[in-house]
Amino acid sequence: MMSNHLKFINLAHDIALKNLGKTFPNPSVGCIISKNNKIISKGVTSSTGRPHAEEVALKKAGKKSRGATMYVTLEPCFHSSQNGSCSDQILRSGIKEVYVSCIDQDPRTKNKSISKLKRNKIKVIVGIQKEKTLSTNNFFFKSILKKKPFTKVKMAISSDYKIAWSNYKSKWISNSKSRNYVHNLRSKSQAILTTSKTILKDNPRFTVRKNNKIIKYLNVVVIDKNLNIPLYTKVLKNLHERRVIIFTSKKNPKSQKLKQLGCEIVEMKSEYNKLNLKKICSHLYKLKISDLLVEAGGILFADLIKNKLIDEIHLFKAPIIIGEKGIPVIEGSSLKNINKKLIETIKFEDNLYSKYEVI
Repeated sequence: MMSNHLKFINLAHDIALKNLGKTFPNPSVGCIISKNNKIISKGVTSSTGRPHAEEVALKKAGKKSRGATMYVTLEPCFHSSQNGSCSDQILRSGIKEVYVSCIDQDPRTKNKSISKLKRNKIKVIVGIQKEKTLSTNNFFFKSILKKKPFTKVKMAISSDYKIAWSNYKSKWISNSKSRNYVHNLRSKSQAILTTSKTILKDNPRFTVRKNNKIIKYLNVVVIDKNLNIPLYTKVLKNLHERRVIIFTSKKNPKSQKLKQLGCEIVEMKSEYNKLNLKKICSHLYKLKISDLLVEAGGILFADLIKNKLIDEIHLFKAPIIIGEKGIPVIEGSSLKNINKKLIETIKFEDNLYSKYEVI
């Protein structure tokens, strides 16, 4: 019998993975409802965060839910919504037992739904494949714990740990397969964190592309102390498709023009001629930004490391030598000195991709 429970909870995890990167700031949750060891409905968190996976599965199952078993990757929510909390909907449905992979760390729900279901004579089993939930929704658990966005840094580097030639004329360091994988990373991210310097230098679009076709405009967070971002830059196009949040210490007529375009302007005092990165991250969390992919230069990378704000590092190393005059991956420091744990490596022809967890 346990093999069936494991099969159904693993299937719920497979379903959750399908919407990963689409449900921010909510986690992507999968749900299976079975009866007599046969699946009667499936659900996954919708791309807008609502309805939740349990709501979807219960609606599909209808009256068949009575006496059935639910398998869900995260504790059902306790807080209210249009149709009541997921725990209340489960109680109304007649579900007799619930298998939950992982307890929700959101204070509004943590252990509350599980306790309520048990008080109402529903059998609840917690912990099967917990690590899968923690891995899939790493951003969710880490951002709640730290009250800041889960922050990932992406860098393409040479064999001698440089990100560009001294004149910045090195357009690409990584190969096309590595760059395609970057779009996979982007697709699972809520927003790009960058600087006005990067925008002025590269004028990036910050989109997710497949077969050279734009399939998603990513939210963009720009650190721009002096409000240098040009009004004609590519990231300010298609603002009906994305959020652009600009942190600055300057208040000038350009602020109003940027707001009219649809940008969100956050003014804050500079400290030692810089904007405080910890305060920026704290503010972003309040704006419901829970996941960031950093695409910028070595100076921002170094400042993020110094402030202990990085959770993951994604490196694409190419077999080229740039030399001593090249731009280092971290300004004034060394990547080797960062306390990190290797999670994964992939070969993209002659490029080596390495994923690290910062400890």
